[in-house]
Amino acid sequence: MTTAPQPPPAAALDVDPFTSLAVHFGMLLGVSDFQVLAGNPRGKAALHQAWQHGRGVIWGFPVSVAEDTPELMVGSGLATDGLGREVATAAPMCLDVRAWLDEQGITTKTFDARLVVRHEACLSRPVPSIQQGHAGPDRSPAYSRILEMARLELKPYTTRPPDDRGQAFAALRAYVRDGLLPGGVDHRDTRLDEFRALLAVVVAGLHPPGHAPDAQAGRTMLFPEDEPGEVLLADLPGMSVVETADHKWRLRAPVIDLSVRRTHVPVWMLAELIAELLDRGPGGGSGAQDCASDAGGPRVERIRVTGTRVSVEFRGRIAGSTVPGAVRVHRFDEAAGWGDPVALTGRTVTDGGTGSVLTFELPDPPGPVTYRLLVSGTGPTPLAGLVDGRPVPLAGFVGDPPASRAQGRDVVRRLPGRSAPSEPGGPS
Repeated sequence: MTTAPQPPPAAALDVDPFTSLAVHFGMLLGVSDFQVLAGNPRGKAALHQAWQHGRGVIWGFPVSVAEDTPELMVGSGLATDGLGREVATAAPMCLDVRAWLDEQGITTKTFDARLVVRHEACLSRPVPSIQQGHAGPDRSPAYSRILEMARLELKPYTTRPPDDRGQAFAALRAYVRDGLLPGGVDHRDTRLDEFRALLAVVVAGLHPPGHAPDAQAGRTMLFPEDEPGEVLLADLPGMSVVETADHKWRLRAPVIDLSVRRTHVPVWMLAELIAELLDRGPGGGSGAQDCASDAGGPRVERIRVTGTRVSVEFRGRIAGSTVPGAVRVHRFDEAAGWGDPVALTGRTVTDGGTGSVLTFELPDPPGPVTYRLLVSGTGPTPLAGLVDGRPVPLAGFVGDPPASRAQGRDVVRRLPGRSAPSEPGGPS
């Protein structure tokens, strides 16, 4: 007796999210009907996960090196791949790197590779069946179960692959980070309106690879990417398999970098993180600098004028190197108007507590002479502070509306003569 060839397991896991079974009394159900019955909800769930969540690790999949064998060890875990399928393992997995090197024909002692996990399926539990085209006693065994599992793979490289996470939704990132709008999107009255307009343009341009004008045959018409939809688990530069003194093989992996993987965060935690941004710290906060849309640039808290000495107190530390091009004082003359910037002497920046203080000397004390102070948060050379190692321009006074990383706010104040410290916000 010959056994009819079995279809690959993937064929039994086909998805058809837009076709459902219309049943009625007396309807004879066949194999194709049950395939539709299973493929519809599976396809809808996969579409949702692929497009609205994307590939990434949901929990687990820790990576380590075995102590006594040349193997990579990966713990149990759950992930979603690029085609919306759950990739899961309930037991630890291992990958024999020495055997893998022999299969790949790699002879170098040290190499760089990335560890990925892929969705895999196999057939299980054979049962008697009647194959299509056969009748009577001619029955062939067929498999009644499909087991979905995870499979590990190493992908060697000579040049470290770029981090594709930074390229995803690049236009939205540029706008949120720097306030930059791409060509074809006009400025609106508010940043919220601009973001909504940009989001609509970006989403309108999304499509599965098979919908591209120059798409090749066989590319997916449903999902955001084609097979294999693998999930990156770790970057492993400088791996090597070495023979020890006792003639055993060991794997050395000096770096196991999990930060390269995409990681999903539960929705309730996203809500908590948004609340943290709004709250900005355990003690809460008030004012525009605590708004999540503010880039965190320094703000002027108080301006003090005593004789010829001017002190500008900032909430948030400033970069002293940006002061010369950003701080100017002009003298008013009734006949000539506002003159060129006056020379400021004794200019110093001191840091203390949670902010900085800029001090300088005027040529003459204010009073009979009218000065106007400009601290630039806009233009080509704004005053800036460092947030996460990147310059962020002056955001105006404490209490001013939010300012972005690309567009700050100027502080302009008239400097009258005073013998006592000024009120918060400075002289007017």
